[in-house]
Amino acid sequence: MKSRRVQHFLAVMMLLLLVSQLLVILGSWLITAAQPNLPLRSLLSSEGIRWFFGQFSNNLSSPILVWLLVATMGYGCLISSGLLQLKRPLDFRQWLALRIVMLELAVFLAVLTLLTLLPHAVLLNIDGHLFPSSFSDSLIPYLSFSVCIVAISYAFFSGRLTSLVQAFSMLCVGVNILAPLFVLYIAAMQLYSSLSFVFSIGVQ
Repeated sequence: MKSRRVQHFLAVMMLLLLVSQLLVILGSWLITAAQPNLPLRSLLSSEGIRWFFGQFSNNLSSPILVWLLVATMGYGCLISSGLLQLKRPLDFRQWLALRIVMLELAVFLAVLTLLTLLPHAVLLNIDGHLFPSSFSDSLIPYLSFSVCIVAISYAFFSGRLTSLVQAFSMLCVGVNILAPLFVLYIAAMQLYSSLSFVFSIGVQ
């Protein structure tokens, strides 16, 4: 039932985004036709149609898409690793896997500290701040990568993971489960880009 409710919610969100997209297309055409002096651009003009088709791929290729992709990979690894299902008493392999995981987390934290908190750290911006900087741009990929390594390591050392194929499958689990988010991303990003075009905000 919970899964069905989530699917219903996502379907409604998709419908709202598509309806909003249609309203933006028709609205931009009607408003520019009625008030041509307004600083708006129509998506049904020759310029708008060329932009809509020609810039579709560029509109979707944002850092958010990369963050979404790597975050879903980390999520899939985490939920399939067994870490979230730990129950006492733990057997020897689980204790060993947990110790290795804690060591890995310490290493990841140490690396992040060295790259950000030391004077003249390489991930800081030119003013020595964390935001915006290479650190802020890479934070989600770094955390997702760390989760993937930790989760796969735990699954391997605890005996849950026994082959390379299973490790690869762990990386795909989250993408399979959260695939609807990518569909919503496409609709939401195109709607945002369309609004930016109509109002001439950062769109050539």
